[in-house]
Amino acid sequence: MPPRPTAPPQLQSAPEALRKFVEGLFTLDVEEPWAQPAEVKETGAAPWRPPNAYTLVMGNLDVEGNVLVEADRRDEGVLVVFGDVTCRNLFVGVGFTFVCTGTLRVKETLVATSMDSVTYAAGVVEAELVDSGSGAWLTLFGDASQLHSKHLTHYVMNGRKVIKSQSPPDLRMLVVTEVLDTEEWNSLSAEEQADEDPKVLIKLDARAAHKRLAQGESLFLSP
Repeated sequence: MPPRPTAPPQLQSAPEALRKFVEGLFTLDVEEPWAQPAEVKETGAAPWRPPNAYTLVMGNLDVEGNVLVEADRRDEGVLVVFGDVTCRNLFVGVGFTFVCTGTLRVKETLVATSMDSVTYAAGVVEAELVDSGSGAWLTLFGDASQLHSKHLTHYVMNGRKVIKSQSPPDLRMLVVTEVLDTEEWNSLSAEEQADEDPKVLIKLDARAAHKRLAQGESLFLSP
């Protein structure tokens, strides 16, 4: 069994609940050693994925393109960043755990809805669109005011408290048609649609969003 990683000093300043969670991750039985890059800085539009299914970035993660928290032929894994994260879009894949102990800056969309995924943030979270609360969700460990997003689809958790979107966006006005899940909305008759809110029934299709982000694209409609 590969040796278990040692927590870097900056973990001690993280909220206690998050610190204990990360320390628990270190006890996982993994087949290969944890990747532990000192920091990551990538330019260009190409998507970035962790080098290993189990990766610890000991400093900042700064990527011009999209970050996909996933690994080839793996249905689970962990990415912990002991610093700030900056990227265009962030997608946490099915079965994967993502933790940021610093500030999380996503220029466009943060997708935290993949089944069995975990998305934890200790500090400020900045994003144009946060897709959370349908299948899985983003959990904040700081103050609720640290969520700085223009649009929130469903809800995020702040510890054990649910923070619901006060004004869910009409995704049809924000993202390209190919990443919309309109099945429930389209199944309704015109009369039924008149009594329902498309902002609630029309969701982001995580699989379609992943496909587009993996190609280095944006989810947003062209301005």
